[in-house]
Amino acid sequence: MRFIETVAPREAGGLVGRVYGEVKHDFALLRDPDGNSPFLAHSPHPELLAGMWSVLYETVLVEGAVCRADKEAIAAAVSRTNDCPFCVEAHALLSGVAGAASDRGALITGNVAGIADGRRRELAAWAAATREPNSELVRSPPFEQAQAPEVIGTAFAFHYINRVVEVFQGHGGMQVGPAPVRGAVMTFVGSVAGRAMRRRREPGRTLGLLADGELADDLGWARPAPAIAAAVARFAAAVERAGEDALSERERARVTSALAARNGTDPPLVGGWVDAALDGLEPGERGRARVALLAALAPYRVDDEAVRAFGERASDRDLVGAVAWAALAAARRIASWLAPPQPTSAPSGASLRAASPPG
Repeated sequence: MRFIETVAPREAGGLVGRVYGEVKHDFALLRDPDGNSPFLAHSPHPELLAGMWSVLYETVLVEGAVCRADKEAIAAAVSRTNDCPFCVEAHALLSGVAGAASDRGALITGNVAGIADGRRRELAAWAAATREPNSELVRSPPFEQAQAPEVIGTAFAFHYINRVVEVFQGHGGMQVGPAPVRGAVMTFVGSVAGRAMRRRREPGRTLGLLADGELADDLGWARPAPAIAAAVARFAAAVERAGEDALSERERARVTSALAARNGTDPPLVGGWVDAALDGLEPGERGRARVALLAALAPYRVDDEAVRAFGERASDRDLVGAVAWAALAAARRIASWLAPPQPTSAPSGASLRAASPPG
């Protein structure tokens, strides 16, 4: 793990320990042998760890209107369009375990036509187009209104997670041991994940991890599924608090403005777009805003120099908070154009107070 000290599973207590326990029980894959994991990357900020896990559980792991294999295929396809090899490999594996084993290779290479199931092919193709607001697939999505919270929620979650992974883990795939034994290790990982998939998961079970929150208008695609809406609202509120702690209003505004200008496209590999976006900020502000801007638009470019400029006195919690805020801002921007047209009888855009946890 880069830039931060994570909480090791054996040392975890409190909220972090509780979430780690739930992840191991329901997801099985807490970390790879080298200690890489989006869960560990969030561990310096327990509230964000809990929120991220809740969104993943309620959206991807609970099977409702969409099967797990389809959602894992969406996760892999989104991760490939974001060039996040760790997430591509992990979720291609999980899609293959939950559905057709042959899909794993197709998802890793991006060969959507090679996916066995026709419905899964449609969803993977849609997921690969989610950064293109003018795409015909995005304009006419291959799912119904009732399926939107799970389908869009999965894409939303991985547009966020991919950015966090690229910043804190770097650009690399799953580390599963020396080459001669990797096949056996992946088979074992798949069998463990398969056993976890067969466990029953109740919607709303993770909602007690965080206080409730208001579902913002741009997250209204989650509204038809109360447990998903509640998890997304809680996580968004926690990320907003973390962003306010780590970044000033001026710093956050620069990131928001840059995201609006890109509209899903990658920034140039070279050129002064970063400096132009930060023009007029004070030196300290520039360092913090640079990390956030890169996390949102080019996470692979966050390096030691950028993190040093973020602030020598900044805590790991601050750095995770800033990256999480920027990553979620990018994910929210993308998700805002993914929702299918609302029927005329749909509720107004007023904020929804998220549902309380069951029991």
